Amino acid sequence: MTFVDFIAIFATIIITISVTFLLGKRWQFWFNLQLSGYGRIIYWLTIGLAGGSFILARVLNDILTSGLHLFLLTISGLMICSVFITLIFEIVYRFCKKQIKPNLWHKISFIIAVVALFCFGHEMAINPKIVDYQVVINKSANVDRLRIVQLSDIHINEHTSASMIQNMIDKVNNLKADFIVITGDTLDKRLKPFLENGFIEQFQQLKSKYGNYIIFGNHEYLGTHDNNNREEDIINAFKQAHLKVLKDDIVYLDEVGITLIGRDDFSSYKYDVKRASLSDLIMFSDTDRPIILLDHQPRDIKDVAEQQVDLMLSGHTHGGQIFPINILVAMMYKNANGIYHDTDHHFTSIVNSGYGFGGPPIRLMTRSEIVVIDVSFVNKTTIQ
Repeated sequence: MTFVDFIAIFATIIITISVTFLLGKRWQFWFNLQLSGYGRIIYWLTIGLAGGSFILARVLNDILTSGLHLFLLTISGLMICSVFITLIFEIVYRFCKKQIKPNLWHKISFIIAVVALFCFGHEMAINPKIVDYQVVINKSANVDRLRIVQLSDIHINEHTSASMIQNMIDKVNNLKADFIVITGDTLDKRLKPFLENGFIEQFQQLKSKYGNYIIFGNHEYLGTHDNNNREEDIINAFKQAHLKVLKDDIVYLDEVGITLIGRDDFSSYKYDVKRASLSDLIMFSDTDRPIILLDHQPRDIKDVAEQQVDLMLSGHTHGGQIFPINILVAMMYKNANGIYHDTDHHFTSIVNSGYGFGGPPIRLMTRSEIVVIDVSFVNKTTIQ
């Protein structure tokens, strides 16, 4: 564990305890709870367990049953929604100069609002939108246009349903892609659900003209110290799914006239895997032709632009997934979500907010997505 990881975990625990305590105090007011003795102990124990449900789900992930793990994640999602609804109630209360006295209607309204917000957030998480981008690459290729469909951060785990994946397959195939690229975190941690729940056969249904490519994200590496979950096991499973795995690989596609580079994930160093530098990969690439880079984490895009990469496709951020995390993520990355153009270097970065989700099964102020990139090239025929 790095120092940054330790600080992040410590901050998460402190914030969770503080928010849980404040919620517990305000709920006593809004639900007019007069507690004493064992009632108070049971109340605060319940609030504490609910507030720490996400941390418990993460820490006890390896020993919990699938149903109990999903229950804890659902509770954590409801707690997050409760924070927003409590905040709204508090604002109204302060605006009315504290003249509101909680009654049965307020209690019912609070519960309905929390459940409604959770249902809305869950719908945003499981019902993806199609996002279209138009990109012009200022280099010539052997074709005038290409359609790339990008998937990212599917996070397949024990809770992933076959219908969710089939819905994704059907939507992607309807887009008539020239290429399909999956930019990391296809697995949540374990390979087992991908192997045993029929997902290999479903991914085999993906159709594109020139091939389907996949790279590793940080979550592919999380379980690689476990038996039957090694790096080579994951690669073999992806190959069985008819996905071409790129790990610091360069593919020059003669028919199309472009170079596709798939980088290993930034986190690989934690697992004794040395990631190649981009400059080394570029050294073996034809920079006069279009270069498309797949890199899970959208790091150092200014440096990437200076390496004569034309288009970089990433994921990882989930767009922040839940407000206000999206604001924090936007502060961490030059491009945390969507499209970014560097006109000085004729460079474009696209960050996919992900098809799936991490942790609580909700998205608030973000939405799951499938990205479609229609790329055009400045060919001689185009110029004429």
